[in-house]
Amino acid sequence: MRWQDIPGGTQGLRLLVADRQPLVAAGLAALLTTFRHSSVTTSSSVSGVREMLHGDRIDVAIIDIDLDGAKLASSSSLPVIITAPAADHPSIAAAIDAGCRGLVLKSDDGAGLEVCLAAVAGGGQWLDDQAVGKAQGYRRAMLSANALTPRERDVARLVAAGQRNRTIGDALGISEGTVKMHLHNVYAKLGLESRTQLAMDNRLRALG
Repeated sequence: MRWQDIPGGTQGLRLLVADRQPLVAAGLAALLTTFRHSSVTTSSSVSGVREMLHGDRIDVAIIDIDLDGAKLASSSSLPVIITAPAADHPSIAAAIDAGCRGLVLKSDDGAGLEVCLAAVAGGGQWLDDQAVGKAQGYRRAMLSANALTPRERDVARLVAAGQRNRTIGDALGISEGTVKMHLHNVYAKLGLESRTQLAMDNRLRALG
């Protein structure tokens, strides 16, 4: 785990806890009250969070990444801590790029959250190391996917959908041999070895 500029104590903070699941938000709020904060408000809607972020009633927001956390962090002038269900969540890289000040996994214990909150409230940053490493790997993977030509993407998507080479060639107006050539290039650029691996790869879906 990584942290910078951690001050002493987090008492007296006004916090917003936002999660798309109200019970999760309530549970996290209950945990935060044990840190002796003066105020914890919860929300489970994007509109409610946005309204709170542009008011003057909170000091730090703790937002579920699946509640448009990255977008909300990018539009907020207040420090935002993102909570994520797993280190390999595909939106973590976007949340970091959006300027979130903290990143905590939902599998972490309360001690980690308190350290993160202290850092962020003091103007510093605290990001889960495992999540940061996964985000860096995701960026590298997306660079590889972006290296595909438009035709290679077409072939890759059809292969991932279970289409045979001959069917793909007919659909794209190219020969079966050309399909095989494009597929070979796709494997090389994405570091894959089989049609099964390609079907399970998330990068093509991320490219839209």
